[in-house]
Amino acid sequence: MKIKTIFTVMLLVSLFAVTGVYAQEGSFDGVAWEEMTQEQYNAFLATYQQRLEAAQGGIDQENAKIDELNKELDNLQKEIDATWDELYAANSSDKPAYNSYSQNLGALQADANAMANLSPEEIYTKMNEVDALQAKLDEAKKDGFSATSENAQKVEAIQRTIDDIRRKGEAAVPPSYTVMRGDYLWKIAGKEDIYANPFAWIRIYTANKEQIKNPDLIFPEQVFSIPRVVGANEHLVKKGESLTTIAGEHGSPFTWQKIYEANKSVISDPNVIYPFQVLKLQ
Repeated sequence: MKIKTIFTVMLLVSLFAVTGVYAQEGSFDGVAWEEMTQEQYNAFLATYQQRLEAAQGGIDQENAKIDELNKELDNLQKEIDATWDELYAANSSDKPAYNSYSQNLGALQADANAMANLSPEEIYTKMNEVDALQAKLDEAKKDGFSATSENAQKVEAIQRTIDDIRRKGEAAVPPSYTVMRGDYLWKIAGKEDIYANPFAWIRIYTANKEQIKNPDLIFPEQVFSIPRVVGANEHLVKKGESLTTIAGEHGSPFTWQKIYEANKSVISDPNVIYPFQVLKLQ
């Protein structure tokens, strides 16, 4: 007897959809749905019942594996939690303190990245800030929290950035000039490739005070440093400035005596300073 009712067709379509096999072909063993006999229909049902049971068995096996994996995951999480508890105990601390440490590393990395974006000349003038960054990182390295893999990677990245900053700043280290016969400081300072201003001779003098005992007496083959930028903790004197105004620019005018004490080797009278002198601020 042929099955031609709508109910039978709908049932067959549902089974095809569940199994995903023969759904587009519209036939079973080469027989169209609407041409099936009762025997063919029963064979169809038996075949797909077996497949459904096999699929269900596979699902049960996978669910069992998932349950085992969840148990392993729970045990692993317990081990992780225990390890964190040991780490907190070793540092006499807790999770909020760890999060604070990680945030501080992030802020330190941001500061280092900002410094790395500066020009070599700007870095040269801020080497004291680079040293401060290094000091903060060295302090962070002492913390037990630095031993975690995440923080260890951050610390290494910050150190690489600081090292790159120092190398970049080296490009701005003052070049040198070798004295030739007939040279004098006024003449050297006036050269176009030096300062192009003879009045800047005193800058050469103050930068090389350790080997220039008398600014009117220099010798061939002497090698002088020729600063291009003002270094960290230094000030290039401009026309009209005094120790008081310089001290006020860098803090308080009442600290002018500290600048004088730090520069006695180049300042004979605290009331007399000259443009182009480079003074230490401390």
